[in-house]
Parts: sequence; structure tokens; C-alpha cells
Amino acid sequence: MPSTELHPVPSFNNLGEIYTNELALTRERPRWASLSSKFSSQYGSPPTHIVRAPGRVNVLGEHIDYSLFPVLPAAIEQDIIIAVHSSPSSSDHVSIDLSNVSPVYLAGRLEVSRVQSIQSKNHKIKAGWERYVEAVISECLARFGEQIDGDTADMDIMVSGNVPSGAGLSSSAAFVVGIILAFLVANSLQETVSRTEIVDIAMASEHRLGLNSGGMDQAASILSKPNSLLHLSFYPSLHASSLPLPSSLSLVITNSLAPHALADSAPERYNLRVVENLCATRILLHALKIDLGVSPTQQSGSTGRLWLREALEHWGETKHMEESAVYEELLSRIPQILGKDGRGVTGWTAEQMVEESGMLLEEFRSTFLTFIPIRAERFHLQKRVQHTLEESLRVCRFTALCEDLAGNANGPGGSNSDAVVQELGQLITASHHSMKELYDATVPEVDELQALCLECGALGSRQTGGGWGGAVISLIPAEQADSFLAQVRTRYGGFKGLSEEQLQEAAFVTVPGSGAGIYTLSQGGVF
Repeated sequence: MPSTELHPVPSFNNLGEIYTNELALTRERPRWASLSSKFSSQYGSPPTHIVRAPGRVNVLGEHIDYSLFPVLPAAIEQDIIIAVHSSPSSSDHVSIDLSNVSPVYLAGRLEVSRVQSIQSKNHKIKAGWERYVEAVISECLARFGEQIDGDTADMDIMVSGNVPSGAGLSSSAAFVVGIILAFLVANSLQETVSRTEIVDIAMASEHRLGLNSGGMDQAASILSKPNSLLHLSFYPSLHASSLPLPSSLSLVITNSLAPHALADSAPERYNLRVVENLCATRILLHALKIDLGVSPTQQSGSTGRLWLREALEHWGETKHMEESAVYEELLSRIPQILGKDGRGVTGWTAEQMVEESGMLLEEFRSTFLTFIPIRAERFHLQKRVQHTLEESLRVCRFTALCEDLAGNANGPGGSNSDAVVQELGQLITASHHSMKELYDATVPEVDELQALCLECGALGSRQTGGGWGGAVISLIPAEQADSFLAQVRTRYGGFKGLSEEQLQEAAFVTVPGSGAGIYTLSQGGVF
């Protein structure tokens, strides 16, 4: 039987299949009805579908997905829902009438050229929230334009979202996934495209926006299942499996309200971390004399950009080792290789990296330093790889502990289970310290909030998301979640002056939710 990644996104006709939590279902039903009603009023006819893509929280495994190491995200109940109605078109452009129930996002009409989208990925993308729509539609046209054969549908779409933006909960990835689903249903392609393909389209769409994302955010939005974390691995191919979180524990998200615009700051932050990892991998390959079994011409350009998890597969002297032992062995080697001559502290110049790469200057620059926008004088290779490997070990350990708890016939509650739960929290907290000290990806507001969460009783707390702002996730004993929230809402300085509604949005308990789906409206649009 094919794995679920190869199945199309599921279709629903009952909101109870989407929101398994009764409180969430009660909250969401009027929201869906309101979206359908507003759509009908604005466009003169009801939507045929409402597509849904949830935000996600990354429980553990930060900034390691693009190096192809496993991560542990979960979809959250908060989501983007998009009402869709399509009409035939035979022009050279796809026309999208775009609106949002929130007045913050201005309505407008977007024209996307079929020819330009198919022929080029480098045409200028608009500013504003509609740029995400243009990037997605352009990518979809490039992929499916010939298959549709000139009959691409025009679309009326209306968006409703309750994923906090700028909080590290992947509101933008959820929006991208939602627009892909809107395109698919408008063009009757939803049964022919697998979830894995949708992940790939979403990543490519974000690449058009200049953000070299690793795939975790999109995959979590698409592949998650209710009440479970998602163990998501990327090598040798995308694979997802459910990981039970002990029912005695709750996940609490608290937004630092220090926003992070990843796409805008990517050249000196997100993209730079990607490039630092790639450059470090190349230098490690050369220093360890790892034979890739390919010709010299294949070791430059796009084929020369090897991710660290891929490179380890070719490290012959570790073939007999368990995966975690390989990570530990490489950790023991990197101070001598990546920290030589004090570079673990000062960082590397581009010239020093070229000298240790075994490549010519122009080969190295074209392969690693110009394929995505970056701005840097120094590259901190040792710290980035140390974080990547140690975070991967934390994911391995967290996974094993959760599996042990799930397989324990006595269930949570015994002294041994208590010790395991404490260790789960310690792993989460260690991840935050690594993001701060080794990845330089936190900000003072987040560090303050993370420390406060620990003071208020969290078993473990860490920054979640792309970094440089956003939210903190905390692991809390379920019976203490309400008192924990009350303390944090009262004591965190960033929450001063917020209304009760704003506080509810800024700090909340979440339940791992279901992944993306398509809701087909019945006559009358009853929810």
C-alpha cells in the first residue's frame, strides 16, 4: 500500500474530520460559515470549495531540515482557509480576484502570464501579500500549463486566516499551500497530484520569493495527523510517520511579538545559514577525503551543493556505525577541521573557504556564494555544523523517548516515566541554547520569554520557527497549562496593554492537528 505522502490531499465534507477537538470545532464552524457568506455577497455566487492549510509548530529540530536531517513538527489547529470559485479562461493570463476577510490585506485583481511563468522563474514578483499568490500561480503554471493545455481557470478567492503572522508558526507556508490547493481544485487537478508533489511545489514557490526553505514547514502543513507529532525525514526521500506525544503533556505557544520577516532579512540570516552549512559540508568532504564517486565536473554548480546528511552517506569509515554514532564521530572531528587557526571563533573568510575546499575560486563562488542572495564578510562554519549535528542527536533521543513511553504497558505516571518526561523538557531547552549560542538566531525578546516560561513551570522551552523573533514553544504538564498561561500573560512585558482577545491569540495551548485538506461545499453551504 502506498505511503500517505504519495496520496492526494484528502477531501472532507464534515468539519469534525478536520477539527477533532470539540472546542476547536465549536470555534471554527461559525468562521467557515462567515467566510462562505462573505464570499457569496462579494462575488454573487457561493464558493465551490474551501481549502485549508494549517500553521505548524516545530517541537524539535530547528534549522536542520535543509541539511536533510529529521525534524519533529506538528500542525496546529490555527489555519488558513480559502474559499474558491473558478471560471473558464482562454486568455494569455490567469486572472485571480483576491480578497481577505481582514481589512489589513487589501483586495485586488492579479494577472499572471502563462507564457512568462512557464519560460522564466526570474521575472519580478510583486510586493505585498499578493506576491505569494503570484509566486504560487507562476510555479503551478510552469508545472501544469502544458497538461491543462491553455484551459487554465480564472479564480475568485477569499482568505481567512488565524495563524499569527511573524510568530514562527509558518503562516506564510500555510498560505502558500492553501493557494496551491486553490489552483488544483480550480483546475480539477486535486486527485492527480500527490502530497509530496505539493510539498515540492510549495518549496519552489518560496524559492521564487528568494527564501531557500528546507521543506519542513510545507510538509508539516500537508502531512500532519491529529494528536501526533510528525517525524519527518528528508533523506533519501521525503517520509513522514506519526510520533505519539504523551497525553499527560501539553504544548503551549507564546508569541514574543518580536516579528521576523524571514524573506526580507534572508540574505544575512536564513539564506546565510543555508550557505554556511553547504560551505562547511564541502570543506569537510575535502578534509575527510570522502569520495562521492562522481566526476570533477559534477562537484561544482548545482550538483556540487551537497547537504550534510547526503555527504555522511558517502563517509566510508562510518559505514558500520549507527546513525547517531556517525553524528558523534563527526562532532569529534569538526574542531580540528572547521575550528582551525581560531576560525571557530572568528569565522572564515570566503578566500579561506576556497583554500580548504579543493575547488577553484570561480567554481566555489558560483557553486556556493551566488546561487541565492547572501551578505556576509565572515562565515561561522564550526558553530553551524555543531548545532546541526547536536540538534539531530536531540531529535533522535526525543523520538526514542516518546516511542518508549508509547510502548510502556504501564503508561505515563510511574517514576521512570516522570524521568523520561523531564528529559524531554531538557532536550527542548537545550535546543534553545544551541539556537542562541551556536546559530545566533534568537533576539532578546525571545530569550526573555523563554526564560520566563521556564520560571513559570515549563518542563522545557525553546524558540520555534525560523528564528530572529517569533514564538516560544513550551512543554507543560497538562494539568498545569491554564495556570502556566495565566502567569506568562501577566508577567511577560511584551503583553502589557494587550486586550483579552489579543492575549488569547498571543499565548495559547495547542493540540497537534490535521494536515491540509479540501472541503467541498454542499448545496446551501451547511457546516
